[in-house]
Amino acid sequence: MKRPLRFYDIAAGKTFVTDQYEVVEIKSSRGAVRLAVAKSPYTGNECYSFAPKRPEIRSATLNGYL
Repeated sequence: MKRPLRFYDIAAGKTFVTDQYEVVEIKSSRGAVRLAVAKSPYTGNECYSFAPKRPEIRSATLNGYL
């Protein structure tokens, strides 16, 4: 199960949240960068967001609540 991510459609000027995306890896001079690509429900354009390195949500330590 994919974690929902937030994307921003520049043409529409709106954000949207979806779990229907693909993760692509782009090589740069600093190394590989993982990006999530999704189609905007407003314009149908491809929108990019930084993909999480791990699919699960990190749990907080108990010290954070004390």
